[in-house]
Amino acid sequence: MRFYDELINESLPGAAQAVPATTTVPSAEYPRVYADGRAIFRVHLPFAKAVQLEGGQGLCAAPIPMTRDADGNWTVTLAPTVMGFHYYWFNVDGTKMNDPGSETFFGYNKETSGIEIPDPQQISSDLVTAPVVPFYAPHKGSTQGQLGEHWYQSGVTGKWRRCVVYTPPGYHDAANAGTRYPVLYLQHGAGEDETGWSRQGGVNFIMDNAIHGNLSSFFAASAPKARPMIAVMDNGYATYKDGTGAESRDPSESYLPSFFRNGVEAFGTVVVKELIPMIDLSYRTIADRDHRAMAGLSMGGMQTMAIALTHLEMFSYIGTFSGAQFVRPRSSSQTADSTTPSFDPRTSYGGVFADAADFNGKVRLLWMGAGTAELSLSESLRENVEKLRAANIEVVQFHSPGTAHEWQTWRICLNKFAPLLFQA
Repeated sequence: MRFYDELINESLPGAAQAVPATTTVPSAEYPRVYADGRAIFRVHLPFAKAVQLEGGQGLCAAPIPMTRDADGNWTVTLAPTVMGFHYYWFNVDGTKMNDPGSETFFGYNKETSGIEIPDPQQISSDLVTAPVVPFYAPHKGSTQGQLGEHWYQSGVTGKWRRCVVYTPPGYHDAANAGTRYPVLYLQHGAGEDETGWSRQGGVNFIMDNAIHGNLSSFFAASAPKARPMIAVMDNGYATYKDGTGAESRDPSESYLPSFFRNGVEAFGTVVVKELIPMIDLSYRTIADRDHRAMAGLSMGGMQTMAIALTHLEMFSYIGTFSGAQFVRPRSSSQTADSTTPSFDPRTSYGGVFADAADFNGKVRLLWMGAGTAELSLSESLRENVEKLRAANIEVVQFHSPGTAHEWQTWRICLNKFAPLLFQA
């Protein structure tokens, strides 16, 4: 991904300034972003009858009609919108299509156009002479960690799997050849894959800046630097191969709703029995629970709670970002279509919260965040954190101001979460 400090010489003076978004492909002029926070989309479709812009929560609350000019260009300009990464697409006479001018990212279970909306202070203009570098972009003068792909063959699924692995600045230096590192297992959301955190999220830059202390205004000056750590992002989808590994557990005893159960439990088996041992063998990790964390966004937050809370012998730091994590056992009379019961700290996740002293002694950090613009999840978080605190469970709660169920919320959550890991 390009960044706005590379576009300074393309700026126009004053409020009229617009530059191609950093997510625009090199040969295209649109979509473009303005220094006042607006964004303009344009696509050449001379034979279309009606075109609408559609997209993620923070960009388009509803489809937005586009206007055609005499040359067949369809255009719409959005008012200043929420900064950060947003998925979008065009609806052309009832058919959805990606923007040929934009890079695509795996989301909504397919390759989908995306746009990076900057803070106006991140674009150079005659009003902004020193553009702000966000915490999810590289900072000049800071050493960088590295991202790599790691393929492994899974006996649980019977298939090859891929994870993306971040190693911190200095990991590959000869001087650090004997240094071992804690590990964060970090999961994507539904409809995305293991590339989400690296492509949409900017995980390597977030982690680099947290380690170097380039934490931006989201932190007080006294916030700690993050400890150098490895981060592992695996594909969150898994099913058992035919005839092996099926759970024998009575469905009425499951800590998950039945419509989640098989995939989460199969993925959990992959994480516990294959992924963690493989990472510990392949990388210089500190292979104990005190140096192992798990976190995830949305579906990944639910998976994190399901896996980590039932394997506290393996994890001592747990984070969930906009996660649908509050579930409790179903009775045998309930079906998959039943409404998910209310969260109850006495029974949820096999009763792991029932003994507060035991839980607080094992879990060094339970961290839960959501955006204030994702109203139902934000309210659910407040309600259920109150239940946990009433049960004397130690938990950190965070609400990202003004952000929705989109990547800016999750970037900010990781920016808050990572510096708190492995500090004890």
